[in-house]
This record gives sequence, structure tokens and C-alpha cells, in this order.
Amino acid sequence: MDISSISGIPRVEENDPYAEGAAQEMDRDAFIKMFLAQMQNQDPLNPMDGSEFAAQLAQFSSLEQLYNVNESLETLTTAQDTQARYEALSLIGKDIMAEGSRIALKSEGMARGAFDLDQSAECTVTITDGRGIPVRSLSLGTLEAGSHDFTWNGETAAGDEMPEGGYRFEITAVTPIGKSAEATPRILGTVDRVRIDGDTSTLHIGDLAVELGSVLDVRLPEAQAS
Repeated sequence: MDISSISGIPRVEENDPYAEGAAQEMDRDAFIKMFLAQMQNQDPLNPMDGSEFAAQLAQFSSLEQLYNVNESLETLTTAQDTQARYEALSLIGKDIMAEGSRIALKSEGMARGAFDLDQSAECTVTITDGRGIPVRSLSLGTLEAGSHDFTWNGETAAGDEMPEGGYRFEITAVTPIGKSAEATPRILGTVDRVRIDGDTSTLHIGDLAVELGSVLDVRLPEAQAS
């Protein structure tokens, strides 16, 4: 007799992902229903063994504790996420250094940038506009290994003033023996405002948006620090 031909018995494929998922997932309510059904339908002439009953009660107790711990962790995570979002507001008016090679030219006509130098080298900053066209080259001289800042007054080499907005820069670093040194560009500037969008906080330096997760350093502006 072909078993598959018997009517009324649903056939479950061995590789059915839905069947596997249903078999693997059991929440607290499902466990309670199964436990009560087992108690109600046990054979009165052959009741459940006391040790087996105790083991199932212990299993239910463990499940209940795990459920409560999970709820507590979710509540704690939500509270921490909310706190982290609004803590970003405390960065308004602070100088930040972040990952990236962008600078913000503000209306007062001054932009700042930074970079990390791995060894002593002669450094030059090349600033480009949104189309990638160089607008100014600044010679910084020979610098030692470490973190360095630079400023740009917003003027081209010919003295023309560039419009405020976002620009990019790259560092050319050459050692005394003519080899290239590694110079990692960094965003540097004062936070003007913070945008909170859902779980994400974005800092703004003028028109330059900086993700909170990319911030490497926070410090008071030079005027306040002195």
C-alpha cells in the first residue's frame, strides 16, 4: 500500500523550512498549553511520574526566568539607545575630530581640517571643490609624526573667495629621503547642531554632516580651552 495515498493525513516534506521553524520555536504560552494538555490527558491509571513532573516544572521555571531576563534586556537597551541619542546634544559647541577627508567652509570664511602623520615628512594640503577640482594648495612645511591641524581662509591662490559649503582635501607627505609617508585625513570643526532621526544622531559642522559613530575625539574649542 502506498502510504502517501492515504487521505486525511497531511504530509510534511523533510526540507520544509516552515515545518522546521515551527518545530524549533516555542514561546512561553505554547509551553504552558502543551504542559496543561499533557496534565489533562494523562492516563489516570498511569499518572505522570513525580520526578518527571518535577523536571517539567523546573523546565517551565527556567523558561519563565529567561523570558523575564529577555524583557529586562530589551527595556534596558531601549533606554540606553534613547540616552545615547540625546547625549549627542551635549556636543553642540564642542570641537570634534572624526573619520573623513571633508572640511566645512563657513560664512565667516574659515575652514579647518586635521590629519594623522605616521612619520616626519614635508606636508602639503590640496583642497578640492565638489567637482574634484583643486581650488587651493597649502604648504605646511616639515612636520613630526602625530596629529596636526590646518586652517584654510576660503581663498584660492589668486585671492578669490570660495563660497561656503563642503570641500574635500588630501595630504601629500614626503619624507626627507623622498619617500611617501602615510597621512590619514580627519574631519575637524565645531558642532553647530545635532539632527536626531529615529535611532540615528547626526552632527553638523556648518553644511557638513558627520555621523556620531565616526567621531574619534571631542574637545573644547581653543577659545574656551584657554
